[in-house]
Amino acid sequence: MTTSYVRGTETDLRTVKDRFGGIDTPAALGGLLALIGTLAFLGALIGAGAGELSYQLNAIDIDGNLQEIEVLGLVIAGLVVLAASFVGGWVAARMARFDGVMNGIGVAIWLLLLVAVFAALGAFVGAEFNAFQRVGLPDWFSQFSADDVTAGVIVGGVVGIAALFIGAALGGFVGDAYNRRVDAAITDRAVRPAEDLR
Repeated sequence: MTTSYVRGTETDLRTVKDRFGGIDTPAALGGLLALIGTLAFLGALIGAGAGELSYQLNAIDIDGNLQEIEVLGLVIAGLVVLAASFVGGWVAARMARFDGVMNGIGVAIWLLLLVAVFAALGAFVGAEFNAFQRVGLPDWFSQFSADDVTAGVIVGGVVGIAALFIGAALGGFVGDAYNRRVDAAITDRAVRPAEDLR
């Protein structure tokens, strides 16, 4: 009786990832919301408590004017994006249950798509429709398309996008590691003799 239970559990744990693994769109969207919320919260904290740090998430202001990039502001913005995307990737991995890194990267892709969509709305419909620019969220594509774009602006955008994907993948990995520990605990408990479980 114990043997059949053990074999069934082992088979279930091996096959469940095949059944439920892969990209989990609702989990990635949940991670996206966590990323945006964390990004806005950290930006507000820095803006309220440490304005002298010259935090610059974007090189373009709300009126569409290009600003000069400062190295310290670029570094801080990169760290904020890294931290926020880590949270988003972690949330997606925990929700998805499997393939955490893949779902973490999915969060980064969703954010990048939203940035592109709002930049396009701002360019073709009107700047007031670029919600990301108006609330201080990433607006990398708008600054890339500016007429007077500089090398510093391009580097700043590339650093932000790289931090986005690295943080989301790391968050997905950490979230997935927790799920793997749970799987190991379930398997360990299942394979013990019945008398050891009392």
